[in-house]
Amino acid sequence: MKEEVVKLSNVDVGKLISDIKKHFVELGLQIIHEDNHDGYWSIKAHKGGNLSAITGSIRDVEILMTGSNNNYDLTLRTGAWGRDIAIPALLASAISFGAGAAIAGAEAYRAYKFEKNFWEWLNQQIRSLNATISTPSSVSSGDRTCNKCHLPLQAEAKFCMHCGSPQ
Repeated sequence: MKEEVVKLSNVDVGKLISDIKKHFVELGLQIIHEDNHDGYWSIKAHKGGNLSAITGSIRDVEILMTGSNNNYDLTLRTGAWGRDIAIPALLASAISFGAGAAIAGAEAYRAYKFEKNFWEWLNQQIRSLNATISTPSSVSSGDRTCNKCHLPLQAEAKFCMHCGSPQ
């Protein structure tokens, strides 16, 4: 699963969360889970079914926002692309190794394009809300782990990105 994070400030979180959900639906993603409590918002969206699993075109996306006092971290997680590239590659490689490599390459490119387009869309939304945003960067967990689920935490996380528990 790939994670990238940006820092946001002076943002109307309610409006941004609403806009993100609407954007996901416009992209054909189904909102499968939402969570919201003090300083923590999570939206999980999915696109795909049985045929998508076979062809490797499942899309899993998660947005996590944590923070307070008008300073927030927004994390984009994209997961199913990398996990499901193997299925079409194996199917196609039974026919031809070159076709399998081409399908795997196409899926990797689609994941890259989704992330790039999402960050461009988010930048436009942030500008329209007169807020500020940093450049996306990869998440590093540091040495901290969650008190509840024991999975890695971001260096200064106030909530676990996996289970949502306060830290």
